[in-house]
Amino acid sequence: MKIRNLLGLAIALLCFSACKKEEQSVKQPIAIDKEDPLEYSHDSISYNINGITYNTSKFSSFYAAGNSQPYSKVDSIVKTNIYISGIKDSVLYSRNYGIYNDQRKVDVIFIKTYNKASMVQSLILTPKNIIDLFTVGSRNYAIDFGRENIQNGIALNISDGFKTYGSESFSKPPQLSADAQKYSKFEITSLRKLKSGTYIVEAKFNATVFNEKNESKRLENGYLRLVLSKFDLIF
Repeated sequence: MKIRNLLGLAIALLCFSACKKEEQSVKQPIAIDKEDPLEYSHDSISYNINGITYNTSKFSSFYAAGNSQPYSKVDSIVKTNIYISGIKDSVLYSRNYGIYNDQRKVDVIFIKTYNKASMVQSLILTPKNIIDLFTVGSRNYAIDFGRENIQNGIALNISDGFKTYGSESFSKPPQLSADAQKYSKFEITSLRKLKSGTYIVEAKFNATVFNEKNESKRLENGYLRLVLSKFDLIF
């Protein structure tokens, strides 16, 4: 009789222990590492012209990187050939993101001059740390981009021939005055790095854009988002 009682007590204790373990497992669910929704973000730009808002976006924008001669000046013109010189130990590095859809395309160009010794040779000369172009803060509009290439900063070019900078040809006089973007602003407001290594860049801006006839439009309430994967930052 005692053996039966002891056996029953042992079974009861085992059941109680199993119930406690089951209860603990319910109270402490396994944590699931959720995906960051920003991983699904894509490039986007929007702005307002005369009360009308324009939005342009694409899952992955085309970009091109380039080297140019900074502080360019004309040495001589022989017939149709223009000979240009500038600072030999430096390079103006530009990075162009073309955000587009079926209706329009907007080029956003990041511009900065570097000493050649601080760059690395890839397909072109490239900054050692490309993300340096996208740090939080204000940028000037480089109104001499493609011409003298003295100014660092930002340039915008929208698909109907309007842009924030002037004539790129030395065969024509400078199109814009030095204060053409006096009341304009471009500010990178956020730079975030995701777990995947992707960077999200956000900026707000306003600007005046000009065409070849020097007609102008005003861009207001501008917003830019760029998604930079780790593969985009190779060169």
